[in-house]
Amino acid sequence: MPVSVPDRTGSAAGVRVGMDIGGTGTRFVAMDAEQKVFARLAVPTPGEFTSGSAADFLAGQISLLAPGRPITAIGIGASGPVDPEGIIRNPDTLPGFTGEPVVSALASRFGAPVTIDNDAVCAAVAEQRVGAAAGSTSLLHITLGTGIGSCLLLAGRPLRGADGMHLEAGHITVRQAPEPCYCGREACWEMAASRQALQRAAASALGRDSRDRNVVADLAERATRGDAVATRVFREYGLAVAEGLGTLLAAYRPHTVVLGGSAAEHLDLYREELETYLRRLGPWIHHAELAATQLDDFGGAIGAAYLTMAGFQMPATARDR
Repeated sequence: MPVSVPDRTGSAAGVRVGMDIGGTGTRFVAMDAEQKVFARLAVPTPGEFTSGSAADFLAGQISLLAPGRPITAIGIGASGPVDPEGIIRNPDTLPGFTGEPVVSALASRFGAPVTIDNDAVCAAVAEQRVGAAAGSTSLLHITLGTGIGSCLLLAGRPLRGADGMHLEAGHITVRQAPEPCYCGREACWEMAASRQALQRAAASALGRDSRDRNVVADLAERATRGDAVATRVFREYGLAVAEGLGTLLAAYRPHTVVLGGSAAEHLDLYREELETYLRRLGPWIHHAELAATQLDDFGGAIGAAYLTMAGFQMPATARDR
């Protein structure tokens, strides 16, 4: 991993496309030869495809993004797991993409190399290249989104398991989980500290529907005005983030931690609780520099575009399988 269809065109000019396929939304960017993003597109992620395929959907958006421009490389970040052969294996949040050969299909459609990796890897690459961790040699990136994504970059390369796959650190056990997770754990960090978890807590505090995507922003506004209930919700959320993060800091001891995803937008409202919890762990963890992402919702797509460049490819024998 990442898994790629190799570039046999010999051309380095043209447009690189990066995309980030998330559980609720998919974002695309077009990057020129100077690594400047000149076009962006965001669409809802389909749950299933009653006509056409996942590759047809992605190809259609790429054609809208850069009409008439030659596509020289495509990078895909996807909410994982993504297996060592480059196939998405996520029936819980990406059912329409799971098991689909999108890499080979897009490579055939555009005649360009296609690379796929976990969305957390793409987000981490973007932060290290142009974001909050620019130049860091040891970065732990945590995405607090629909689920929790994680990636550890060491000297610019993602840490992977013996099976070639990325970390699934969102599925470690914590005390605060309100219900069992789809992964099979009874008390999972993703259920306690994802943006979805914060959204449910905010909706409960405000007496509103948990599907209302404005509830977190509305609760944050109340917290900034000193509302006690709103402040408590964010403090409790900070504790949930801290408990899982403390375990990862003890295991990996990175220099820098970047929190991304939409829940990171409100870090200032739970940073104190998070850092207080981590200080109590003393020498058992490495006290890394903690920062919120400096990139917007397109950071993962930007990272996917960078993923297509030299330095992130597998050996040719693995790519050509």
